[in-house]
Amino acid sequence: MDKRLILSFLLVTLSLEFMATSAQSNATTVAPSSNATTVAPSSNATTVVPSSNATTVAPANNATTVAPANNATTVAPASNATTVAASNATTVAASNATTVAASNATTVAPNTLPAVATISRQECGSSKLCAAEPSECSPASGSCYFLSAKQQSGQNYSFELSGQSDGYIAAGVSSTASQTARHRAYICANNNGAVRFFTGFINNLVLNLTESLDSSNQRGSINSGKIQCTFSAVLPDTTTRAAGYSLSVTTGPYDSSSGQPGTASFRILTPVVNLSDPTANVSNLLSNSTSSAYPVTHTHSFLPVLLVTVSMLAFTTA
Repeated sequence: MDKRLILSFLLVTLSLEFMATSAQSNATTVAPSSNATTVAPSSNATTVVPSSNATTVAPANNATTVAPANNATTVAPASNATTVAASNATTVAASNATTVAASNATTVAPNTLPAVATISRQECGSSKLCAAEPSECSPASGSCYFLSAKQQSGQNYSFELSGQSDGYIAAGVSSTASQTARHRAYICANNNGAVRFFTGFINNLVLNLTESLDSSNQRGSINSGKIQCTFSAVLPDTTTRAAGYSLSVTTGPYDSSSGQPGTASFRILTPVVNLSDPTANVSNLLSNSTSSAYPVTHTHSFLPVLLVTVSMLAFTTA
């Protein structure tokens, strides 16, 4: 057989193998997790039917009736009433009624927040600092995660938060760009179709609500699983610079009956940036940590063997 023909056949095989391998290795699919738990409030009521005990004694044959005096005094009988008629006639009527009603229910009333105005990418890079996943996320129309910060005055900032979640979505700020660091958290939860806004801290992925944060001007809306919130917050100075913070967006489950949020899952984590500089370069440190949906297969080990074979034939042909 002609060696040139064999060489051509192997080169075609090598090209097809390389193209198939490249197509598989460049695909990434990450499915967001969503855990939701809802517990219905309990209601226990106990009612005791009132008892009524009445005793009537018929008057004797020799009954005497005494007419009331001119100055009569009438006193309304109490619940446990006793009435004595004139001579030899006694009527006793007793009524003891007891009603006990108990209701043990734990329900967290949703915060009644004004509706959110449209959240969009307008002013990103000019007057507000924006972080998003994907990077070109459009919170006005798309299903994605978005957070913006805009300096109002000093350490007072206004924030916009948007993302898909059946439980809660939280905006976080931390002086350290790490998922296990301590993050100030501003949380918007889906509380039976209404937005509940509360604050706390995320420490090593666990939300702690025992400490509250200074916030104001809260607004919230829920539409088709998308939670959107806007609020203002006062941030403390950091040790490096006044506005040096890492921004984050987290999601997690929320129990509307107990009012407790579940473990946080990070969707966005940025490097430490100057929040007062809307032109600062913001990236998502988590976007490069996803793994390929198509693992490397044994076909990769076949490529070096094929290359060696082609090289040997080439030298032999020459």
